[in-house]
Amino acid sequence: MRMGNIWAPLAMAIAATGTDRHVDCLIDLIGADIAHDLVTVTRYSATQTPQFVKHRRFSDEMVRRYLDNYYVFDPFYASWRRERRLGIMPLKRLADDEAKRGQYIAGFLAQSEICDEVGIMLADGGDWCLGIFLDRSTTAFKDNEIALLAERLPAFEALHALDIKTRGSDFSRSSAPSSPGASPRQQPTIPASLWPELSLRERELVQLILAGHPTANIAERLGITVGTVKNHRRRIYEKLDITTERELFLQFFLYRSDK
Repeated sequence: MRMGNIWAPLAMAIAATGTDRHVDCLIDLIGADIAHDLVTVTRYSATQTPQFVKHRRFSDEMVRRYLDNYYVFDPFYASWRRERRLGIMPLKRLADDEAKRGQYIAGFLAQSEICDEVGIMLADGGDWCLGIFLDRSTTAFKDNEIALLAERLPAFEALHALDIKTRGSDFSRSSAPSSPGASPRQQPTIPASLWPELSLRERELVQLILAGHPTANIAERLGITVGTVKNHRRRIYEKLDITTERELFLQFFLYRSDK
């Protein structure tokens, strides 16, 4: 393994497991000799909306915009909900032609002055993963840099697993912001003037969809069958003249961005 200049940050990361410095020291280790312009750290769940944990040299305003609107277009969030895949995940592996024209890359990343990013996705308990993202403003990450991160991934995974084990089952990584760059979790709220054609029950179901809950979880929360949830979805889509969940998210985003 090529170690480069990571011996000191590796020692710091080992010492920081089980402490409030763990994530910061893990960031230092991951980015030790991989050039980057800024860092964001996000938790993803298969059943809940993302949580912004920490960021460096990134705008607080863009954090707010992400939590208010753009998370529904985040391909890393969509990938975690769909595949639950951990490891090194470059943006280019997720960015098809549609995504390149979409709200996350053409909107959120462009406004954030980010041209490329790579995520280090680590298991974070339950159905959560922790994504530590290195971002660049002007140049893309090279294949050899992605390969170097992949070589070091076992060390990143072991350190994060040790942190979780040391803290115990009662620990919540993002229960509240505790330092500069930390951000609280937010739930999307449907404005009262949006989608007046929907019934109260349908709005309740849409609220859960926007919050990232899959069909089975929605059924459990509302005390109905999966089939009933699917029937509700079909009627909602017919009322809104759409055919996909992506279009539902897009209507929500466009309405919020116009206000």
